[in-house]
Amino acid sequence: MLDSTRSLVLFQLLLLFAVVLIYLRSTTPGSLEPQEVEHLKEPPPADRLVVLVRDGLSAQTFLANRCTNVPLLRELFLHQGLVGISRPETITYHSISPYISFFSGFNEDAASVARGWLGKPASIDSIFDRCKRSFAWTTTELISRFPKIERPRELSFETYGEGVTKSCSEMEDFVCRSVQRFLGGGSRLLLNSTGVIFFIHMTGVEPSCESLQRIQENVWSLYKSFENTFPDQKTAYLFTSNLGDPQTKSEYTLSVESPFFLWGSGVNHIKSMPGRSFAANETGFRLPLHVLNPPHLTALMSSLLGVPPPVYSRGMLPKGMLNASLRYEANAMLTNAKQLLAQARRLRELHPKRMPAFWLNFQMMDNFLKESLALQKQRRFRALLEYSCNYMPVLIKGMDYFKDYYRHVSVMAVSFSGIAWIYCLRCHLTVGTKCTNQMEIQEVISSKRLVYARGFHRLLTVVFVIIMMLERIPLVVQAILLVPSLYWRTTLKILGEKPKMVCRKSLISTTLLALICLGGFFRRYILAVGYLGFASYKNREAFKRRGLQFYVWLLLLLGLTVVSALPESLGCSQPGALMFSIFLTLLRPLACGVYLNPLTWLSNIPVLLAALEYILIGWHPWVMYLVSWIYLGFFALWQRRNLQASEVFFFNLSTLYTLTCTSYESVVIQMLAMELQLALRMKLKRNESIGPKTAAHYILVYSWYSLFVIGSFPAFDDFLDILHETCFGYSPLTYGLVMVMKLILPWLLVLSILAGNYKNLASNEREIFVRLLLMNSAMSLVLLHGITNVGPWREILSRFAEFAVVQVFPLVWLLLWRFTQLKVGSKWMYQLPNELL
Repeated sequence: MLDSTRSLVLFQLLLLFAVVLIYLRSTTPGSLEPQEVEHLKEPPPADRLVVLVRDGLSAQTFLANRCTNVPLLRELFLHQGLVGISRPETITYHSISPYISFFSGFNEDAASVARGWLGKPASIDSIFDRCKRSFAWTTTELISRFPKIERPRELSFETYGEGVTKSCSEMEDFVCRSVQRFLGGGSRLLLNSTGVIFFIHMTGVEPSCESLQRIQENVWSLYKSFENTFPDQKTAYLFTSNLGDPQTKSEYTLSVESPFFLWGSGVNHIKSMPGRSFAANETGFRLPLHVLNPPHLTALMSSLLGVPPPVYSRGMLPKGMLNASLRYEANAMLTNAKQLLAQARRLRELHPKRMPAFWLNFQMMDNFLKESLALQKQRRFRALLEYSCNYMPVLIKGMDYFKDYYRHVSVMAVSFSGIAWIYCLRCHLTVGTKCTNQMEIQEVISSKRLVYARGFHRLLTVVFVIIMMLERIPLVVQAILLVPSLYWRTTLKILGEKPKMVCRKSLISTTLLALICLGGFFRRYILAVGYLGFASYKNREAFKRRGLQFYVWLLLLLGLTVVSALPESLGCSQPGALMFSIFLTLLRPLACGVYLNPLTWLSNIPVLLAALEYILIGWHPWVMYLVSWIYLGFFALWQRRNLQASEVFFFNLSTLYTLTCTSYESVVIQMLAMELQLALRMKLKRNESIGPKTAAHYILVYSWYSLFVIGSFPAFDDFLDILHETCFGYSPLTYGLVMVMKLILPWLLVLSILAGNYKNLASNEREIFVRLLLMNSAMSLVLLHGITNVGPWREILSRFAEFAVVQVFPLVWLLLWRFTQLKVGSKWMYQLPNELL
């Protein structure tokens, strides 16, 4: 079943595909209906709501100097309304995510944003869907996520990029004038309308205390315009900020505090309460500072307008903030609790009935509804208010529990599949067939056990499928949970072919090297020490016959080990070090006594000189970019017979890698290549050959050390920030290719050296491939449990990249190996005498 290389590739990729499905699978409860709001004789507290959002405004700036920077707004909140700060519940992953959390009550996770990258982001239910009319002055991107918004015709919103003459204040003035033109037009037709929301988006950067004066003047002007247009005193207002920026780096915090000021119709005015407070004027008079999450503001806005909360909202209505009757507030709280209950019930229905019920089951949900309706009929509104308010946190915890339940189970299923795959690969490392009578007797016994194992496997699979169908587990989850069955079935089938597997002692070195390389993902020095030990052990005979070549090799080996203790060069901008790299690339062939043909020099020297001009002067960067891409095409496509094919390929590859550098990375990689070149040449002088096992070990250690000696996977994020400083420049269409070249060009260099010195390794391609699959599958099995979907983008992407790259490393090696054979392992060279090579 796994006789072909293609089948091995498919089985290796299947595990990666399963992990991608696990972390990209949507955890939303599916389609839900909005809750019905009980019709009361008492009208909603507000007929319309005006939401003003100013980007970049922090609570510290808004409340600084005892609010002297906002004197007009201060006169308002001293006598009415509520002032507080809003903290996001989770890390922000996209610039639109804060607005989705604010208007939908739904916190976008990393998987939701990633699915939006892969396809068109889906619209999400929001307060705009629940309102009868909604108007917005905002960006096109936000409008696309909230399609129910009506965009006034009078508005022609402009987006200004960097370097334009328009200031943030002019942009705010532009928005304010557009709103006032709308209010002066046909807006009076909305005077008798209810359930209307206006969203006014004022873009900009973090304002200073001086510019804050102009911001509050614009807010005050808009407030007066709305009051003059709608003089019925049925308008509520909410002024806040954009609630945080996307977190990309490792240093992050959830305590992003954005101010909010809620006032107008239906808003309570609380002068004192336990908890945080702030100085509201020069005399030191203090007012309560309310601390809420964005979804809580969503629930509060819905209750003010008397509309159901968005169906996916996880917001909880804060108690005591509505200036309404006790009956209205209790019914609003109950509607909010029912909406959370609908989500929790749907999530519970999507999971097996016999799974642990956490502390929330269907009986508890039904009891809550029954008791709430009883309190409502008995007109015990205070008890209903307290009961609903206290029950909502339980619903939120239950939703979080059910949301991640399948993810943990699916990861365990993939891990179980990985164990079967590793054992299956071990079976492919055969050393021959059994021939003795004693062995034949053992084979008969093992065959009986194998029959029992196959029967048990089939029975377990059938029972498992029946249970999943009866429990109505989602089809994607069923497919992932059945992956272990496929891998164990394949393993049992291979065992039925009675292979004689390699002994455990033979796997000790393979296991040890896999652990050492795995340690590099956690601490660079672990792989550095392992690299030093491996290189010294494999070339231990050279210590007995020391010469000039030996001391040069030893100096390179010790230098490369020390380099790993230095700060990461990947992602650093050091033009001086890059210039030294260019000179080293030019002088290395001459210093090593390599005589290259004129065409090789003519194709490399102009490129490296152009790189020097780009670093020192950079008059026309586009010329360097064009030259770099042309050289890449030349390197990939040019093929010419040459007796020094390995040296020519080494030189061209060094030049190409130098074009992707911003510091001394090229120096380190060329030192690593020279150390490997000298080590193999000393082995050849001693007539030492290397088999497929040793070749796989060399490939594994040197390939991974070529990355960790200069940086790590998180450092690629820093490298992306300065990618425009490389000779390839930055382009949205090509930056991914440059990042891939940065990773795989050192791997290609290692393979070219191996192929150039030991040309017989081409006949052992499958054996090397299988052993690389074995080692990297074991490494990825550990890295799988480090993948996370929470935290900053840098951590999420780097951990997934570590797993994914390790998983596909053998496949990338196979492609690079065949490309290397095309360049330095041409068949016509094998026919030449060794003296000519």
